[in-house]
Amino acid sequence: MTSQSVFAAALVLAAAVMAQAQTVKVEFVMGKVNLTAQNASVRTIMSEWARVGGTRIINAERLSATPVTLQLTDVPERQALDILLRDVGGYMLGPREANLVPGISAFDRLVVVTATAGPAQRPAPAGPRARWRASIRS
Repeated sequence: MTSQSVFAAALVLAAAVMAQAQTVKVEFVMGKVNLTAQNASVRTIMSEWARVGGTRIINAERLSATPVTLQLTDVPERQALDILLRDVGGYMLGPREANLVPGISAFDRLVVVTATAGPAQRPAPAGPRARWRASIRS
């Protein structure tokens, strides 16, 4: 293989890697978020949120690894989290004691909750009397 073909192959590989490159930038300004993410997973975005904002994220491994591209400008933190975490079963926030500290998140911790399998099923009633009571309640 000639040096020119090796160089060309390296260039093609580098271009492919750059096309797949992910970028994430998170900034907190007095209760609002500026967020730019390109080809980054929600897990990666929340990792940067934790690093920059000082938020402890519990169960982050349950977040999606699918790449997304997103830009939020001057969005309230809670609304930004609703957008980012819309595909999880839910989440809980722990507010920071000193609210609106410049440059960090208003939330000290975030717990990701997984989705449930659906509403719990009632056990089948036993015997004729139990069936009658169940039908009255319906």
